[in-house]
Amino acid sequence: MYAVEKKFEIEMKLKREMTNMQELKAAAKKSSTLANDVCNVLGACEQRLQQLETAVLPLYGDTARLQQIHHNMERTVTALDHVINYYMVSRELVDLIQAGPHTSSTETLNIYVEALDKLQEAQNYFNKNNPQSVELENINQLYNTGVLKLENAFEELLSRNTRPLSPTTLMDMIALEEDSSVDSVSVSNSNSTTNTALETMRAAATWLSDAGRPPAGPLLAIRGPAALNSLVAFKDYLRSRSMAASPLMRNKNMLNRTDSTQRRTSKIQKVLEKRAINIMMKASQTLEQSTGLAIGPRRSINEAYAESSHCAADERAAEAAASLAAALVRVARREQRHALGLVPLARLPALLAALLKDCHALLASEVERVCQRARRAAARCAAGAAAGWALAARLQRLAPDAARALHPAPPAPYHAIVAACNHHCVRSLEEWVEGVRGDGAAGAVDGTVHQLAAAALAYCHALADRVHVIGPALAGEAAYARAAAALPAVQDRNALMLALYMRKVLAQLNLTLRNKSEQYPDALKAIFLLNNTLYLLQGLQRGALLDVLSLAEPDCEKNYRDMIQDYKNAYLQSWNKILSHLVLDEALPAKLRDKDRQMLKDKLSAFNREWEEATRAQRSYSVPDAELREELKRANKQALLPRYTALHAAAAAAPFAKHPDKYLKYAPLQIAAQLDGYFDEAA
Repeated sequence: MYAVEKKFEIEMKLKREMTNMQELKAAAKKSSTLANDVCNVLGACEQRLQQLETAVLPLYGDTARLQQIHHNMERTVTALDHVINYYMVSRELVDLIQAGPHTSSTETLNIYVEALDKLQEAQNYFNKNNPQSVELENINQLYNTGVLKLENAFEELLSRNTRPLSPTTLMDMIALEEDSSVDSVSVSNSNSTTNTALETMRAAATWLSDAGRPPAGPLLAIRGPAALNSLVAFKDYLRSRSMAASPLMRNKNMLNRTDSTQRRTSKIQKVLEKRAINIMMKASQTLEQSTGLAIGPRRSINEAYAESSHCAADERAAEAAASLAAALVRVARREQRHALGLVPLARLPALLAALLKDCHALLASEVERVCQRARRAAARCAAGAAAGWALAARLQRLAPDAARALHPAPPAPYHAIVAACNHHCVRSLEEWVEGVRGDGAAGAVDGTVHQLAAAALAYCHALADRVHVIGPALAGEAAYARAAAALPAVQDRNALMLALYMRKVLAQLNLTLRNKSEQYPDALKAIFLLNNTLYLLQGLQRGALLDVLSLAEPDCEKNYRDMIQDYKNAYLQSWNKILSHLVLDEALPAKLRDKDRQMLKDKLSAFNREWEEATRAQRSYSVPDAELREELKRANKQALLPRYTALHAAAAAAPFAKHPDKYLKYAPLQIAAQLDGYFDEAA
């Protein structure tokens, strides 16, 4: 039963599969028929498309050719319009060009510049395509006229906006040179060119530079003299201020007053002035001896006044030259900022150098004049010799500012001025030494401090204030370099160079003072050398000059103190002749013999004579230092009083003369009182 069912099931499945097979064959046949129909349709479409393409392709070619022809026609029309404009440009712009540019603003100038650009473009076209055209001549003529008018307008605008700086403006700018916060304000306020005018000039200059005609000539012709006039006016202003500050001019102005009150009182005033001068002269002669406050040789008021006037004039001249250098830096910075944008950057160095050439020449002449004055002052050992170093220090301090103000031009002209100033200053140092060697001024009759010692000490103090300038200058001298190499290395080389020079000056000064001391007798010779040596030592101790000098001469203080002690001993030895009269050859016997009486008379007479001469002379000797004066008085008492007291007592106890008062003229107390009056004319 199971097998029958299984067989029936298989037969049914086979029957279904056979049915499906037949249906599949029928569908495949139908699909093949449809595919053949579609292929037939597509073939017909392809045939028709080929026929359409064959008909349309000639139309595409014709259309492309028509488009090219249209494009060529448009380009031809555009080119013709462009060329026609070249032929018409001279007629269209002739009125504008002939009228010249309007420089009231950048916009109005641009209209004129654009017209010149059109002419230049037409000029280039005709030069390339039709050089023989008559129109080219018209364009060239009009273009040259336009460029010339633009140059003239630029020059006129530059002249209208260029004014020399006033001296007061430059003074304000110099006063503010250390304050960077107000630097730009001061410079801009001092500039006479407005922003609009400057922009207009830069626009015109840019076009001219692009056209190959940079306006360097007008800038040199206008800005150069203006810069020079600024410095000349500033120099005259400084000179007038210096003359007004001069005591001579103040006195002259007072004498030139002609009011009636002064005329009525002129005689009384002259009498009072004469009395005042006499009192001052008398006081100046005694003040040094009585108080030790004054130093220096006895010079007339006229000589002292003249020397003071020369020194003040030298210092004012140096200060004026330094201010002129600062003014030059300010003017250079102003010209640098003004020239930016007016010429191509490549031409700016040459322009600035040429523009400031006369300014540098003016400064060089002023520096040369001041340095020559300083060298003349050094030759006569005057105080004005240090003015050159003050100027050199100011010039070196301004060198970085000058380099920035002259950039991109090289600062060689300014550096040459600084180098020349340093050269003169170094030469003045040697001329000072020669002046000390050849000084012919005699010492004062009272043996006080010589004016040369006071001048040398003041000069060394002035040089110490400029050691940062003097040191490098002397380091370049072979002699000083060799001398420094022979000494132990020090940290402050500038101070070492100054010490070497001070050693040279003081050595020559000591030799000169020794030579001058030969005019004095022995006692006054020692006083003269003692006064000067002590004064130099005390002066070197002030201001730390002794520390500087010790770099080149470690034993300088000891040497000076040894010299002072030697001069003290030499002075005390001047009493040997008087002391010889106070020593008895042998003790007096109880009963005096005639020769004993005569010996006492001779010794006392000789002592009285020598003592009166010494007292008369030494009362007028000058010892300005109060401590030294008292020390010498004590030493004199110690040397004289014990021996004189012993001789006086022995003579007073012995009946050696009928009139002993004739020989015993001075008691020991009187001798002591007179010794206290030494070195003091007012005693």
